[in-house]
Amino acid sequence: MKKEFLVFLILLFFIFFVYQPAFLNFFAQDDFILINQFSQNNIWQDLKNVFGPPQVTHWRPIHNLYFFVAGNLFSENYAGYHALTFAFHIGASFLIYKTAFRLFKNQVASLSSGILYGVHPAHFISLFWISGGATSIGFFFLIASFYGYLTGKRSFSLILFLLAILASEAMMVGLGIILLWEILTKGKKLDKRFLVEIGVISTVFAVVRFLTFTPKTAFDVYNLEFSTLIISTVKYYLLRIAGFAEVSGDKIISIFLLSWLVLISLLLIKTLSKKQDIRLLILSVAVITIGLFPFILIPSHLSPHYMNLSIFGFSTLVSCALKQLKPLTSFTIILIFVVISASNINQTLNNNWVIRRGNFAKAYIEQIEKDNPASGATLTFEDSSLSTSREAYISLGTGKGIKFWFKDRNYKTCFSAFEKCAILN
Repeated sequence: MKKEFLVFLILLFFIFFVYQPAFLNFFAQDDFILINQFSQNNIWQDLKNVFGPPQVTHWRPIHNLYFFVAGNLFSENYAGYHALTFAFHIGASFLIYKTAFRLFKNQVASLSSGILYGVHPAHFISLFWISGGATSIGFFFLIASFYGYLTGKRSFSLILFLLAILASEAMMVGLGIILLWEILTKGKKLDKRFLVEIGVISTVFAVVRFLTFTPKTAFDVYNLEFSTLIISTVKYYLLRIAGFAEVSGDKIISIFLLSWLVLISLLLIKTLSKKQDIRLLILSVAVITIGLFPFILIPSHLSPHYMNLSIFGFSTLVSCALKQLKPLTSFTIILIFVVISASNINQTLNNNWVIRRGNFAKAYIEQIEKDNPASGATLTFEDSSLSTSREAYISLGTGKGIKFWFKDRNYKTCFSAFEKCAILN
């Protein structure tokens, strides 16, 4: 117990070290919409919105429940929302450590897996954007389900798997990981009952989610494409999984990361002589591959934060390479990746749309607080030195940010990019 608590503190330290700026990021765009929809209304209406047919977002009851809980607990305290997301993220990192220890039986390699996942720069959107946490929450329950499966707690695993897909439908691909591990470890003696049960859960969920609770407009927006664009999409995601930041543009850091990856590759070659290691390598590569879906088929919506599952595969793959080394050497190699990740995250802070739109929303709200318009006034957002009217519309969640922040002022909004504001005023 003391050892596990120490591991938890180590993970907490490293994750906070690289991602602590996220606590300072303001609400942005969808945050306002989802908080308004799922919290601070009549409690029964909120719960109906959480679990009922979708009105403003996807049908993801567990992710919606996050906004119900956080919205009522923290209201306008955005740091509280980030803290709750961090709790899921740190929890997932700790469960990766626990899962990796079941697989590797090696303390250093297992801890390395947890650290690598926790500090990976691809989590930027998930941790800096409050609305971006669906896959993080879903993955937390998925890795908990996989750990429950590995420890023989089948019923518990099924419940957690259901929670995972209710948080993010993308977690359905986790079924493939369990099936693969069954084949790798049991051959023909599969746990058919468990596989049938988890398959039934997935099928029923898919019918309800996609045939009942997904409007046609959602299919149009997230249209699956089978074209040559898949090649560039795969390249994009593989670079993100490997740790290259999306927009940092720092060539020196990229060279260091490339050198680090070459070292890991050379170490992996040495593991090919052991049957047990080959099985773990197959699992790791398969998890990376499975985690690419369905996102490589949606090239119009690229984002690194979808890659939670693949990053888990990446972290176990690296740990396969490190477990043959002395603890101090392994830890040094992990520290290098931590520094690279921290650098990439700091570079991304200067270029990412989440930061920019959070800053826009905060600036507009602070200006309104300073001007203090009369209750019921119409607030006009035109192109200005701060942002365009269109950016204001997006950053403020189509105007829901004003309703959320100034609940009792009954302000109306007009965005000149879409309306003739002079007439309204």
